[in-house]
Amino acid sequence: MNGIDCFIEGFKLVRKPGLRRYIIVPTVINIFVLVLLITVSVSQFDYWVDGLMGILPEWMSFLSWLIKLLAVLIVAFLLFYLFTIIANIIASPFNALLSIKVEEHLVGKIPASTTSIWLIIPRAFAREISKLVYFLPRLAGLLLVSIVPLVNTAAPVLWLLFGAWMMAIQYTDYAADNNEIGFSDLRRGLGRSRLQTVLFGTPVYLLLAIPLANLILLPVAVAGGTVFWVNNLRGKILKPVSGESCP
Repeated sequence: MNGIDCFIEGFKLVRKPGLRRYIIVPTVINIFVLVLLITVSVSQFDYWVDGLMGILPEWMSFLSWLIKLLAVLIVAFLLFYLFTIIANIIASPFNALLSIKVEEHLVGKIPASTTSIWLIIPRAFAREISKLVYFLPRLAGLLLVSIVPLVNTAAPVLWLLFGAWMMAIQYTDYAADNNEIGFSDLRRGLGRSRLQTVLFGTPVYLLLAIPLANLILLPVAVAGGTVFWVNNLRGKILKPVSGESCP
């Protein structure tokens, strides 16, 4: 199953009665986080713009409309990433549970390492920190590339590829962690299937940027990422137990 099909399958799975209840809490968390971020951004927007205008010389005041436009784009960009980061950290234990149930639905059994909810919660939070440590330096590097003349002409393509890669890591990692697969092992596994990884991550990345759609997309991405894990990664990374073969 290719990456796009895995993502589409995620939409189908979250509508199943046995899985639907596992998306309620993550969706409520997503709504709360998004409303909070939008409220803060709207209330502080004029202050941020005034701060930017204060940096410019007075003779450049005619560029105020451009500054406001850039500020809107920057705030929208930061909202996208902050929403994704914060929502995933807070909802990580619930996303892990959803991934467990999706994998159980697909292969007929739950990962052996997920027998206790009390083990899932701290492990899920720790894993999100690992992803942040991996993500933030690369994000900073890409931001620098984006402001370098000439080099920044490639920035849109680099942002798309980077976003797709990070979304694939983010949403296949729940299943990998549930199966006690190390973060570096997951990245290597995804690297061996780069095309399918990008095909899965690209629609997630693009749709997450759409307001309101991103509220329901995160559970869909978790389900789709688990489908991707089962069909494209599980048999390559997970070691069979007692002679069993992985589908």
